[in-house]
Amino acid sequence: MSEPTMLSVKGLTLSFGEGAEARQVLHGVDLELTRGQSFGLVGESGSGKTTVLRCLAGQYRHWQGQVAIDGRNYQGERSPAHARRVQMVFQDPYGSLHPRHTVHTALAEPLRVQGKRDIDDRVDDVLQQVGLPTAFRFRYPHQISGGQRQRVAIARALILQPPLLLLDEPTSALDVSVQAEVLNLLAELRNRHGLTYLLVSHDLGVVAHLCDNLAVMQHGRIVETLSSDALCQGAAKHAYTQALLAAAEH
Repeated sequence: MSEPTMLSVKGLTLSFGEGAEARQVLHGVDLELTRGQSFGLVGESGSGKTTVLRCLAGQYRHWQGQVAIDGRNYQGERSPAHARRVQMVFQDPYGSLHPRHTVHTALAEPLRVQGKRDIDDRVDDVLQQVGLPTAFRFRYPHQISGGQRQRVAIARALILQPPLLLLDEPTSALDVSVQAEVLNLLAELRNRHGLTYLLVSHDLGVVAHLCDNLAVMQHGRIVETLSSDALCQGAAKHAYTQALLAAAEH
């Protein structure tokens, strides 16, 4: 029995500007992720991969196409219900955390917005899930390391228990020694909670480590979709995918 569809994207199109000044940045992107799948979007800077995430997160709302998340149609709204289904982990953990808010405040705010109770217990629990001591709740972002900040950002994404996480280059701002720890944490959380990931990265190694399948984007279009195993075995067919692989090997 196949897993139900968690994310369905059909014909996602986006332009910036109007009239003769309009610049199309997404050209009919199609994606389908089953529940529990980890799927990668790969491409060079400017290929449109992060733009796809921003459309799904509600940061861009003027896109066209059909999107369904966990069986419900989505039209770009940033609502409490959407926040319970989808959360995003950003590339820069320091930039995504308010410098004057403690870890507790960052984690408790989504719970308050949703009217949740037992906030202290929930914050302690999610900190433990990401491998941080509960005493970290009283610290500010500048008092913890980059890897620890990213763990807090992951905890904030998890606090409402959404089934789908959007991961925007979640390790690229970290030291190499810390990257593997965060990737292993993400893999562990996915297995433990049955999470679905849509991961954006320019690093083919990161995608191969964390994802089952991937799509390669160039100029706002998906040019190839294949499994991570096929990628590692050199089975890519599109010239652009082959060029990315060749660049990664040097």
